[in-house]
Amino acid sequence: MEIHFFERNPAEGQISIEKLFSVIKEELGRKNIVYKAFINPYSLSKFFKALDYFKKNQGDINHITGDIHWVSLALDSRKTLLTVHDLSGLYQYTGIKKLLYYLIWVYLPLKKLKYITVISEKTKQEIIKLVPSVANKIQVIPNCITIDILPFELKQDQGKAKILIVGTRSNKNIERVLQACIDLDVQLTIVGKLDEIQLRILEGNNQDYNNYVNISDDDLKKLYDENDILCFPSLYEGFGLPILEAQARNCVVITSDFRPMNDVAGNRSITYRSL
Repeated sequence: MEIHFFERNPAEGQISIEKLFSVIKEELGRKNIVYKAFINPYSLSKFFKALDYFKKNQGDINHITGDIHWVSLALDSRKTLLTVHDLSGLYQYTGIKKLLYYLIWVYLPLKKLKYITVISEKTKQEIIKLVPSVANKIQVIPNCITIDILPFELKQDQGKAKILIVGTRSNKNIERVLQACIDLDVQLTIVGKLDEIQLRILEGNNQDYNNYVNISDDDLKKLYDENDILCFPSLYEGFGLPILEAQARNCVVITSDFRPMNDVAGNRSITYRSL
């Protein structure tokens, strides 16, 4: 048996799916299960070339690891598994783009395939609301931890509180965090490219901050270790992997009090419902 992973070509700084499946592949290797990975070599403008590429590279089991759901249109539905991480495109797009996203990323792949996994109950319910007929195909398999877990230990008081922010896209809601920290004696560490509005808040209020872009997993782990708090007040996630990562490194978590964040965090975080 040979598993073929069909993978997106990730955008700069967006490697969460790749991190997850690197752990899964490592475990498959330990169990001597043969697999190959095929990364999409084409842009969306070469849609049909991409379909042909994946069709010619099918294995005994095909696993679409996420994002490129439309690849399923060219694959054998009886031996293809799709993992859905979120449906963020439905909230990012409007008009014809939203309709195309719904058809090619959601409706047609989910109707065609026999096997669908999602990373949270929240994502499952989103899908069922849109395409009720596929409910019995969906299996919830939460994300695995991608970072080694430290024994539980309270961190030493280092004076100025150090707050970590992971992700800067609009759904991460960090502008509210930056505004809330004005005049507080804290140091912010922000992972992700800052936009003009975020920079204006930081620079205009002389806030103490560090910014890192495209850092390695080892560097991110070090930041969890060095900071006291992960502030992750996201407005939309398929799962919220930084919550698990921070908890694994004894970093206190502040996150949003709705799904999937409060499910992932459990009772080991401070949750709040933003206004």
